[in-house]
Amino acid sequence: MKRFTTIAAALLLTPALVLTGCGASGDKGASPAGGDKAQTEAKKEMVTIKVAGFSDFFKGDDSPGMKVVKDFNDKYKGQINVVVQYMPTSQYSTAIQAAIASNDLPDIFLTPQGMDLRQIVKSGWAKPLDEYVSKNFKDRFTTGSFEDGVNVFEGKTYSWPLGGQNMRSMLYYNKKVMRDAGLDPNKPPKTWDELRQMSKVIADKGKGDVYGLIFPGGEPIPMDQVVMGLTASAIPTHGDLPGFNLKTGKYVFDSKEWTDAVKLLQAMKKDGSILPSSYSLKAPEATVLFGENKAAFFIDARYRMWQVKRDVPNAEFDMSPVPQQDGKEPFYGYTLASRAGYMISSNSKHPEVAGKFIDEAFASKEFFKSTLQSGVSMTPIDELNKDKSLYPYPEFNTFYNLHMTEMRLGPSTTKRNPNTANVIAELGEMRQSKIKPIFGDLLITLLMEDKGNVDSVLKDYNSKLNAGLQAAIDKVNKSGAEVSLNDFTFPNWDPAKDYTDDMYKALK
Repeated sequence: MKRFTTIAAALLLTPALVLTGCGASGDKGASPAGGDKAQTEAKKEMVTIKVAGFSDFFKGDDSPGMKVVKDFNDKYKGQINVVVQYMPTSQYSTAIQAAIASNDLPDIFLTPQGMDLRQIVKSGWAKPLDEYVSKNFKDRFTTGSFEDGVNVFEGKTYSWPLGGQNMRSMLYYNKKVMRDAGLDPNKPPKTWDELRQMSKVIADKGKGDVYGLIFPGGEPIPMDQVVMGLTASAIPTHGDLPGFNLKTGKYVFDSKEWTDAVKLLQAMKKDGSILPSSYSLKAPEATVLFGENKAAFFIDARYRMWQVKRDVPNAEFDMSPVPQQDGKEPFYGYTLASRAGYMISSNSKHPEVAGKFIDEAFASKEFFKSTLQSGVSMTPIDELNKDKSLYPYPEFNTFYNLHMTEMRLGPSTTKRNPNTANVIAELGEMRQSKIKPIFGDLLITLLMEDKGNVDSVLKDYNSKLNAGLQAAIDKVNKSGAEVSLNDFTFPNWDPAKDYTDDMYKALK
């Protein structure tokens, strides 16, 4: 694995990441002079496997991932040595692409951005897990964690879920800011009117120092999750597909609900309720400012919770559903099976050892228990999520309850027709970030410049997305696969209920 190692080391300038070949056995250093023959033989027989990825759970010695690696290495000391290569996303993508090109992948590797499991399996770069893990390996995971066309292909399993339900939009509210403004810190806004009114009260009393709403406008891609959250009670919403309605098979950026939500934000800007730097803030900056009481409300995904707790430990905040125009309860569809994940490389010399590490450590209950205790996310194992003794802080109770009350198992296009995965791969993602400017850029422009007709701007953008989806479908069909827009449409979906196998069967 010299090519991958060289690139990774050059990018990170970290000697600890300079590794030898993929799945290497033994110690290539000099033998100890006059050393015991048995010790020398043991060294030769020790297997080293490499794990590479950009997941934060491998960042730092105290991270959940590194803890299980240490325990596993201690358990099999002298027999197996697991070495992890963690690097930032962009650097990882560069290194792994080079490793793919040279057929020199690590034993276990994460899908790089811009690729999914289906592409990697089709290219022959990964081995199925099934023969290298225990027979009951999949039983530990929540129902729906494995899905044909997503992480299972032709009956063979290639990866496993790294997390549980992932709520993409919730309201974080700063209790101190609300209390200082004379508002009840235990009664966050439930409607758009309440959000606007409370934000104005806070901004007026803050006198240029404290505001109602904050967001990381400097990272525009996830800004669609803000509007998705504000409209979730009115439009059937799948948390992984912001701006796309699986009930109709159409994008909804030009819908009255979405345009009204943008106009709400415009009105809040005119009120002076939005922190002025929000339009250029990066997520870490917005996190700290929210935690340091510079704004009351922050609409963001589930990961904002643990980042606030990490960066501003004394922040006094909680979470609630995102306010809705009609005040009704929002629901979000979700799927557990993921198109991205860790796999065993097809050229690993020790796939049985890689499988052992996955089974006993990387995908073990102990690993997921550690991720839960870190507060990063829910796990794909129900019994752990329900165990309140594992919750790292009181706010996690709210976090868990929101996921349970607001999220329902949603329809899956790949379960209906695995060939839809080819369409999504052609698009890059359902967001179609290749189409510029993306929604987040349009939103920031509409807010900052205070010009441009919201309805016409979003109608034009929406038309491009619908056309892009149809073009991708046509291209996949020309390759010999059969797929249609109908495969992206689930007219019998009710977001307030789990989507069942019977509902798939009822589709025509």
